[in-house]
Amino acid sequence: MLRTFTLASSLAVALLAAACGCAQKSSSSSGAGTATAAGTGTGTATEAGAGTGTGTGTGTGTAALDLSALGKDCAAGDTCPAGTQCVTYYGIAGARGPAFKSCEIPCADDKGACPSGTACVTIADGPGAVCRTP
Repeated sequence: MLRTFTLASSLAVALLAAACGCAQKSSSSSGAGTATAAGTGTGTATEAGAGTGTGTGTGTGTAALDLSALGKDCAAGDTCPAGTQCVTYYGIAGARGPAFKSCEIPCADDKGACPSGTACVTIADGPGAVCRTP
């Protein structure tokens, strides 16, 4: 009987607090965040019971690929922007001529490797099958 009374009075207090907009016991939560290209972001979380919580998160992300880098010469040390790689090839003169190097996304083995806004094209006497903007 006492248990029923305690449950009923707890329910009445909760209903009264909800009806008047009074603050109940404070709650806290932590949230999982989502990363952006810069590696920081915000997220939301909810908790069981009354109330909602917010949280922030940090993480690592991938920077957006600069499509204008495709086909450009590799930098010193054969480096290229993230998402591309330095490809070495010979022009029309073949191996007797100079070696050329450019930042590319090869797609000969995987036509789906090309990011949105590009297509897999074959450049004869060039780097071969690579992703380029149309």
